[in-house]
Order: sequence, then structure tokens, then C-alpha cells
Amino acid sequence: MIWRNVVELDKTIKERRSIRRYRDEDIPDSVIEELLDLARYAPSSMNGQPWYFIVVRNDETKRRLAEIKNRHCPPEKRMYQADFLQNAPVVVVVCVDRERSFNRGVENAVLATANIMLGASRRGLGSVYMSAYRMDDPSISEEIRQDLDIPRDVDPITIIPLGYPGETPQPKKLRSLDEVIFYENFGKK
Repeated sequence: MIWRNVVELDKTIKERRSIRRYRDEDIPDSVIEELLDLARYAPSSMNGQPWYFIVVRNDETKRRLAEIKNRHCPPEKRMYQADFLQNAPVVVVVCVDRERSFNRGVENAVLATANIMLGASRRGLGSVYMSAYRMDDPSISEEIRQDLDIPRDVDPITIIPLGYPGETPQPKKLRSLDEVIFYENFGKK
């Protein structure tokens, strides 16, 4: 039984893909709550559990989030406009309480986000990782904070659109293990 669970987890990790097109099909609240429950099990600095999750279904709010993302999109990522956010049935904004994050807010949020994305993939949902912050452009977080009435001591970190996939991306092409693994020192094979 344990081996089967390991194989299923491995399969979920390997098959998860970034999805930017979604079918026009609602996601039940119970499924969203299951995903957010999984997020609570993510590791966090000093077990601070700093997370807050804003579930967005309103079309106008999704449109505004897409506009904010597009306005702050760095030049090298302009081919990845955020307009598709408007077509996701649900968008989750992962936020962290600064004090409970112990100076690890980004890490805490990203770990919770990964749990949501893997749980979504396992349930047949598509998602894609999107940042709600930029170290070199804090105004994106501030605009999202204002738009979603997020308190000053809570930071929006990631945006996760969720929906049933309306596309099937090609399998990922990965660098070989030989290229990325070293032993004892960087560069040592």
C-alpha cells in the first residue's frame, strides 16, 4: 500500500503542468477547501503557520488582478500576460502574516502554494504559479493588498488560478540528472 502511494505521488509530481486555459466549469467549494487544507500542512518557519488564503470567484476582481499583474510584468516575461486569470473559475491568493513568518514569508507561501498545486493536479485541476510580489517592485504587492483589502501586516505572495484544463501542454523537457547533481562540492561528479 505504501509503495502504491509513493508511485501515485511521484506520478502527480511528474505530470503536473502549468495550465493557462480552463474549461468553463465551476469547481465546488468543497474541492477548494480540500486544497486549502492541504496547504495548511506545508512546512513553515518555526511552525508559524502564517497563511491566509483569499478565494476569488468574482470576474471583476479577477480582471483587476490580471491588470495589476500585466502592469508590473517585467519585459522578459511579457509573452506571459496574465489575462487568462479572468477565465479561471477560481483564483487563490496566498498571503502570509509577516510576524508569524519569521522573516521567511516568501518561502512559507511558496511551500503552501506547492501543496495546493500538487493537490489540484491530483484532482484533475490545472494551475500555474504566479507571483504576487517582486523584490525589485514592491508596488505590485501594494496594489494587490489595496485591491483585496489585505491588512498591512499581511503580504500577498502568490496567485494561483485553478480550473479544469482546457489545454494539454507537451511533456516537460528536463535537464539530465547528471547536469544538476554534484557530490560534496559544486562541480564534483
